[in-house]
Amino acid sequence: MRRRDADVRILDRYRDQYRQLVAKLQTIGFIWPGSVHSRWLTCGRQDCACATDPKARHGPYVYWTSKENGRSVAKLLHGPESEILTEWVGNRQELEKILTDMRKVSRNAFKVALRLKKEEDR
Repeated sequence: MRRRDADVRILDRYRDQYRQLVAKLQTIGFIWPGSVHSRWLTCGRQDCACATDPKARHGPYVYWTSKENGRSVAKLLHGPESEILTEWVGNRQELEKILTDMRKVSRNAFKVALRLKKEEDR
């Protein structure tokens, strides 16, 4: 009976963890695929400082990249586009992390729930 009580408490903790993850889902805003990154570029002019000094490169230029129809696409972002998409891509990454955590908690809870169910069926 002690093992069953311990398993019930463990399963309750997993339920609490899962509820906390569900609550986090409610705080996530819009999501967007791909990634956003910044690049500092050289312009190609031999007389420009960027040709010899890495600290003098032009930028940052902010790009969004993703896969569409099996092909990589990239888009140079300007001003508010970069701010919005940086946030939305971050939201998607947070969503994916939460889903991964939910799967992990579910796998752990399944083991305990299965033990309890088998014991119940005896």
